[in-house]
Amino acid sequence: MKGWAALVLIAALAAPAPAMAQGRAEVRKQAEMSMVVTGTVRIAADGRVEGVSVDREAQVPADVAKLIGGAVPRWRFEALAEPAPSADVAMTLRVAVRRDPQAQTDDTYIMRIVSASFGEPEPPFDHSTPPPTYPTRAAMQGVPATVYVVARFGRDGKVRESFVEQVNLYRVGTQAQMEWFRKSFAEATLAAVRRWSIVPPSQGEEAGNDSWLVRVPVTFVLPGHQDKAYGQWDVYVPGPRQRAPWARQTADAGVDAMAGNGPRLLGGGRRLLDGLDGNG
Repeated sequence: MKGWAALVLIAALAAPAPAMAQGRAEVRKQAEMSMVVTGTVRIAADGRVEGVSVDREAQVPADVAKLIGGAVPRWRFEALAEPAPSADVAMTLRVAVRRDPQAQTDDTYIMRIVSASFGEPEPPFDHSTPPPTYPTRAAMQGVPATVYVVARFGRDGKVRESFVEQVNLYRVGTQAQMEWFRKSFAEATLAAVRRWSIVPPSQGEEAGNDSWLVRVPVTFVLPGHQDKAYGQWDVYVPGPRQRAPWARQTADAGVDAMAGNGPRLLGGGRRLLDGLDGNG
């Protein structure tokens, strides 16, 4: 994928910073643009995908809709133990455009589905997730971020364990600066998580659990920030993905395919067997 759109948007991430140093130029190469797209996937009892649809497709770039329409039907989910009708499952995908590391020039890009989640976006119980305090230095320097955190809640409704899975930054600095900001955002998020709570469900299929895994995207933005509209690209430098050592395997592939800023219950749904290899 070549073109002005990718080049201009990714370059724009560094625009507010004057006189890029060599270290910042290297970090800028890690930048990507992405968007979250929602839809529905129909899964057969044997795990085959029988159909896929994209919500508000007219608002989604044609190349993105084409990628989803070609990749998702090749996915394979775990089979059901008993025969059952095909089921329509809500899906949320993050599609990203990145520089092609195999290309000879810097203006060649690849577009892929980099993460996916399945099932309803909100947990079926009441919850309280008060926001964290913005790290002072990051606020003073105008650095926004999104932190993806997973927490395990016990029967008492309190957090037993929490873990930062990924920190995405929306400004460019040197590698050392980026690591410092990621650490600051992670620490601020984990401090807030200690105050989070849920009201354990008293009925339904989740009522008998001993604990619940919940993932939350925590956004740090400055006054005047406007979220990107559905179907529009956002640009950032993605942080390393990490997995909580105590978190059981879930149906999701990746951590940052989330629509909106609300919590998401993990652990249910049909597991994707082949990752996202159907990207082609």
